[in-house]
Amino acid sequence: MLYEFEKGSAVKTAAKDICDVYGKDVLSVRKCQRWSSKFRNGVLDLSDKPVF
Repeated sequence: MLYEFEKGSAVKTAAKDICDVYGKDVLSVRKCQRWSSKFRNGVLDLSDKPVF
């Protein structure tokens, strides 16, 4: 997701691209939105622990 974010991909496009590679149900658009929000706020830690 960080790669897609840094590429400037839209959230829906990023989620679709990731699911195309890793499997249909591997990532929801909502989860991708949450990660993108973290990245926009400068949180680049890739662990899945809560930050907000």
